[in-house]
Amino acid sequence: MTAPAEEADRAKADWRTVGRLFSFVLPHRRIVTGSIGIFLVASLLALARPWAITRAIDRGIVARDPEGLAFWLLLFALLSAFDALIEYLRTRITILTGQKVVFDVRRRLFAHIHRLPLRYFDRTPVGALVTRVSSDVEALAEMFSSGVAAVCHDLLSLLVVAAWLFVIDAKLALVCLALLPALVAFSLWFGRRMRIAFRSIRASVSRLNGFQQEAFTGIRTTRLFRREETMLRRFDERNVALRDGNFDAVFNFALFGPVVETASELARAGLLLLGGSRIAGAGLTWGEFTFFWVALGLFFKPLRELSDRFNVLQAALAAAERIFTVLDEPPEPPDPPQAAAPARLKGSVRFEEVRFAYKEGEPVLRGLSFSVEPGQTVAIVGPTGAGKTSIISLLSRLWEPQAGRILVDGRPLGGYARRALRSRIAVVLQDVFLFSGTAADNIRLGNPALGDAEVRAAARAVHASTFLEGLDGGYDAEIRERGGNLSVGQKQLLAFARALAADPDILVLDEATSSIDARTEELIQQAEGTLLKGRTAIVIAHRLSTVRRADRILCLHRGRLVEEGTHDELLARGGLYARMHRLSYGGSSAPQNPPNMEG
Repeated sequence: MTAPAEEADRAKADWRTVGRLFSFVLPHRRIVTGSIGIFLVASLLALARPWAITRAIDRGIVARDPEGLAFWLLLFALLSAFDALIEYLRTRITILTGQKVVFDVRRRLFAHIHRLPLRYFDRTPVGALVTRVSSDVEALAEMFSSGVAAVCHDLLSLLVVAAWLFVIDAKLALVCLALLPALVAFSLWFGRRMRIAFRSIRASVSRLNGFQQEAFTGIRTTRLFRREETMLRRFDERNVALRDGNFDAVFNFALFGPVVETASELARAGLLLLGGSRIAGAGLTWGEFTFFWVALGLFFKPLRELSDRFNVLQAALAAAERIFTVLDEPPEPPDPPQAAAPARLKGSVRFEEVRFAYKEGEPVLRGLSFSVEPGQTVAIVGPTGAGKTSIISLLSRLWEPQAGRILVDGRPLGGYARRALRSRIAVVLQDVFLFSGTAADNIRLGNPALGDAEVRAAARAVHASTFLEGLDGGYDAEIRERGGNLSVGQKQLLAFARALAADPDILVLDEATSSIDARTEELIQQAEGTLLKGRTAIVIAHRLSTVRRADRILCLHRGRLVEEGTHDELLARGGLYARMHRLSYGGSSAPQNPPNMEG
């Protein structure tokens, strides 16, 4: 493809982006229409004041009429005061409009991200998404609050000034504006340069933010492995790219102003040359000459400020392209119209020849089949990579299998409304995620049906109250980001309380296995017993105690079910489960306080 064709495609893409952006303006069209009217009034007032000066010179000073001079000066003062009022209204309305539009964009973007499938998050850094919702949206706020409004006002001013100049003296106006076509061509060239520069800048900002998110999250690992210099070197690579992109933008910015200023001075030189001769020949009054002089300043002022406008607009276009890239990602498919939303589930679960892969060509589950009856506890064990955690994601419909079926109460998962299904399944992961907020908030998780009494009852049932009531503030104690002020065991107990408060019919449990003292280990075992009672449970088992009390054990290897039975049956069989057991306990019988079993 040739360069001109590429430029044409980019221009079309820019106009499409602008069109999509203004779809967010349509709900606020009344206030936008009003602001356009104010822009027009402001543009006319900008010329009304020089017109009053013209009359003051010709009919007051030149005519030697003090009363006439006083009248026109008073009118000039009144016009200036009215212009200040219009400017206040213009600024307030444009900022108000911009914030309303950006509020809608930010809300829609945030909501859309929460509807995207998990596959998208696996390939997209968190820092990049934070950049979209924060700095990219702020770039749009700047455009709608000042950039677009300023450009509209500037364009109206240019048209009004040019028209008035031609009305007064067409020949003199042609001389003064002779360089305008060249300025337009230069502005278009400048716009293309700035567009390229800002695309590069926004991409660099996103990469830098993504890296910083990862670096700050993993700062403990960086310290422990003495990787500070490596992280700094990787940071510098991204920081240099951002700096160089800004250098390019600054160069273009620095070039535009002097070019417009030179054109302005040449226009004034033409006015002095032709206007002076016209005054000498009585073809132009001093007042009209003054009007031309002031009007040229009003004409070239927005052109001089155009580089600032380009900065705002091009930054916004680059940001908008990135925002629309996210908005164009297809969300999870909608639930079918006849999707079931039962208030309760019996709790039967069946996998039939389920095949699943996170990446094409790298299967995780290879025709997995098993069933769990209502009220049963089934433990799943297997070496790392056997596909145990994938079962959790599939049952919750966070991912969809590529083949086979998963049924709950005899109905395929696709026949349930996602939110209804997830409300009846509680998942407790090994890596517990806690949100910033109070301990009670982390148990309630926004469920308005859970009052303080229910929250406290759930915490007491799983022994989380043991530590919660000892916190400064109790259930209203603030939990730091990701539960940084709690131990691993405390977070696990809080997650149990969260699951119990939801009163699920099916429980999926990925047991915690490390950094837990003996007392907390005992509390967690008791909490598990409370959680599992009367519920269908699928447990990714690590501790022998959980494996022993399970109704059935499924042993997975490379995405396939290789063994199934009770603890004693599988030991007697002497297969994979027995080998894993021997590796964990060195061939001896289980000790009184058994260590964690890899599974």
